[in-house]
Amino acid sequence: MELLLLRHGLAEDPGPATEHRDEPRALTPKGSMRMRLGASGMRALGVAPDVLVSSPLTRCAQTADIVGDHLGLEPALDDRLRPGMRTDGAAEIIAEHPGVASLMMCGHQPDLSLLAGVLVGGGYIEFRKGTLAILDVTSARAAGASLVALYPPKVLRHLGS
Repeated sequence: MELLLLRHGLAEDPGPATEHRDEPRALTPKGSMRMRLGASGMRALGVAPDVLVSSPLTRCAQTADIVGDHLGLEPALDDRLRPGMRTDGAAEIIAEHPGVASLMMCGHQPDLSLLAGVLVGGGYIEFRKGTLAILDVTSARAAGASLVALYPPKVLRHLGS
């Protein structure tokens, strides 16, 4: 299975720590514009997931909507992709799509770096806002995948412009 890991776009500042307003943070206008360009870049690369699953937090859901619009997909929201995602939660999502050739997950940091690191057998993959990683997954367990490509947001935007 091809696993596409996407970090959400540039979002509003959460404000002072005492406000605890992480969940409703939306993409900024600049973040939305950048994600539209990035999604165009994904389309130019031929990225074509069969399924798009996203964290339900506003900034991820908005990112998934933008990407879904460009790639012809309706995103599904999944609580297992919330911040603090566990590797076994991602493995469950993968297992729930056995006949799917390509699955995209939209999530958060540091979760995506940790997941990618576990799947490729170690290391750290940096996910800036809007980064896309493509992994070839033979097994949704430690060292069960290989990194095929990593597209920083600037590269995706350049391809989309």
